[in-house]
Amino acid sequence: MNERIALWEEGNPPFYDETSHCGENEGTCTLTPYLLQDGRKHAAVIVFPGGGYVHRSEKEGAPVAEYLNSIGLHAFVLNYRVIPYPPYLGYVDGKRAVQYVRAHAEELDIKENQIGVMGFSAGAGNACMVAEKYDKQEYQPVDEIDHISARPDFCILCYGALSFHLEYVSENDIEVFNKIVPKEEQEAFIKEYSCDELVRADMPPVFVWHAVDDERVKVGACISFVKRMTEMKNDIECHLFPFGGHGKSIVESSQIEGLNQWLTLLENWLKRKGFLSHGE
Repeated sequence: MNERIALWEEGNPPFYDETSHCGENEGTCTLTPYLLQDGRKHAAVIVFPGGGYVHRSEKEGAPVAEYLNSIGLHAFVLNYRVIPYPPYLGYVDGKRAVQYVRAHAEELDIKENQIGVMGFSAGAGNACMVAEKYDKQEYQPVDEIDHISARPDFCILCYGALSFHLEYVSENDIEVFNKIVPKEEQEAFIKEYSCDELVRADMPPVFVWHAVDDERVKVGACISFVKRMTEMKNDIECHLFPFGGHGKSIVESSQIEGLNQWLTLLENWLKRKGFLSHGE
């Protein structure tokens, strides 16, 4: 089993809460590395599993990292914090992950200007916010890594929770949302943490896909995000598939006709953008 890497080596991570750092949050604020061992430099992808902000889906972790290895990319699975921590701490952990990987790029045979993020469902929302809030300072720097750029060089967003506007959210998730955000604060929360509200002009290239029949995260969330990206003249490639539902990740999606195209489309996009090569 790959050994987890602590994102903050000295003491507890920022916003540490003893009462929250248990259960699903045991072992969080860590990266699990999946590194190619060919002696060449490659791009790297930090994987954010989904899980509705309450856990991290196993099928959106290791299997994804192994797939990325198979096409010639280093990979890391991010074990980010979930509820009862505030959900947005997932992107704070994600920013630190980008900084950590960039800080150690030379020793890990990683191209420091080719570090991407890849997220699924809730994980895609956190991954996207890393690109949108990479220069926001949430806490006072604790070491040299905190001074390194947290901006990812590309984003891959799979059936992502890219909008908190309630018309795009399932009834189950609205119930969770109402529990963690008082109604009088929800409008301000959406403006602060909804990806479609946070798009900026200097976003890295984005690849995004979604199934139209997704009932957990409605396709409108994806469309709202893409619309904002195009308004800001950002670089985005979007694919919508008629069938596939939610949470199909790698193995299950490969068995659904039509939806199974997304892996080939992604690989072609990575090649065109120069992130997928035989290494140096």
